[in-house]
Amino acid sequence: MNRILDELKAANAELMWQCDSCFGDLQVLQSDRYRYLQVDGHVQSVMDLRERHRACLPHAQWLNVALLSRPNTVLMAGLGGGDLIRQFRGAGLASHFSCCELCPDILHAYHEYFVPESGELGLEILQEDINDFIPQCQRQFDLIVLDVFSGSDQPDCLGEEAFFQNCFECLDERGVLALNVSINEPSSLLQLALILRRVFSKKLLMMPVEGCDNVVMLAFKGKPLAGSNDEFLLAIETLNKTLPSAIPVQIERLVNSNVCDEFGELELWRLP
Repeated sequence: MNRILDELKAANAELMWQCDSCFGDLQVLQSDRYRYLQVDGHVQSVMDLRERHRACLPHAQWLNVALLSRPNTVLMAGLGGGDLIRQFRGAGLASHFSCCELCPDILHAYHEYFVPESGELGLEILQEDINDFIPQCQRQFDLIVLDVFSGSDQPDCLGEEAFFQNCFECLDERGVLALNVSINEPSSLLQLALILRRVFSKKLLMMPVEGCDNVVMLAFKGKPLAGSNDEFLLAIETLNKTLPSAIPVQIERLVNSNVCDEFGELELWRLP
């Protein structure tokens, strides 16, 4: 288990707020160092009270890879405690964020317990289902982030090719789609990978997250972030110098991806 989750489990946390939400038992808790949001006992968001811009959860650290695309406009599905907004801002990214969050109780928890004291400039919150918003959206974004767990479940739209085709249309010509998905069902993960490779012309990067049962996936409408494994790792090393929590990408994690060729090189780097 991740060190942060171990700390939260062992801590004598104070219950700050609780409600029976549409997603289940929603709680905001606080230990000496962390304030966190959980649904039915599953930790969704963690804010470090000493370093508020730090990415705490493993998948959140890996989603920072999307910063290599230098996005100015970001569409997010799922607000939670605003982890990605804080960590992207902390990296000096002055993006405009649009966020689809359907649950009013999560919106309440965010505004009451996680929003910065200075407010959140450049944030548009839409109380809407991402599955309804994407097909009718007339805008384009540099980055779309799908981090949409509710408890231990993921929405049905992650298995629908039409949904990802609509995401593709909502990206600008160099846009990136970033997903955090569970690997509890290997067959579902394989189906999702095949869908994304079809929609994005094989330009898919899969990164198994160390320490938890998650995979962070990046799909590219334009050129990928690098031209080789080595070039990609060098870009991550440079980015990590600006981040309070380093992205723990290692060559071994990439080579284990099922989008690698027989030589262990990512197929997407070899695309024309």
